[in-house]
Amino acid sequence: MEGYTSEREQVDAIRQWWQANGKSIVLGLAVGLAGLGGYRYWDGMQNANAENASVNYEQFLNLAAQGGGKEALETGAAILKAYPDSSYARLTALLMAKLEVDAGKLDEARTHLQWVIDHADSKEVSAIAQARMAQLVLASGDAEAALTLFDRIGAEESDQFAEIKGDILARLGRRDDAVKAYAQAQKIVTDSGADPRLIELKIEAVGLDQTAQ
Repeated sequence: MEGYTSEREQVDAIRQWWQANGKSIVLGLAVGLAGLGGYRYWDGMQNANAENASVNYEQFLNLAAQGGGKEALETGAAILKAYPDSSYARLTALLMAKLEVDAGKLDEARTHLQWVIDHADSKEVSAIAQARMAQLVLASGDAEAALTLFDRIGAEESDQFAEIKGDILARLGRRDDAVKAYAQAQKIVTDSGADPRLIELKIEAVGLDQTAQ
């Protein structure tokens, strides 16, 4: 489950970014909508709900950054129940799935990811959830089903998950296709300034020389 392991350091970064920018984003959105006719209700009750969701989400991120655990999952579940139609809920469910994977509770993680897929409000969020679901299915040993899930992701969105696609294809024994996917992932990782060595090892593991592609 390399995809989840490599994301652990991102939790604290998300929390710090949210502390620095989250409230100003919520406030800016509220101010912008308040200036439009017909949105006075948003300026009242909806803005209050958004502020409450913001506070709860920040608390959830803090708990997740501290290692997750029962309290973090309970806080996340409360957000899903109280604000199911908000972007906070979708982000919360994604991170709850990661915490469940870290705890070895793959069935629970799949439940959270399916919730995101069913309630996604953008192609990007849906793609993330579908890619992670494909990872979980692959981890269960069903590479064919994992590929079917992965192929449901739009072509434009799936590019960023090329490493996951490579993992699936490698498991299926499709070595040429796998190394092409890994090469694409390697370029994305390198361009982002991250370390591509793990992907290089995967390319070597399928027995192909990336320079021959």
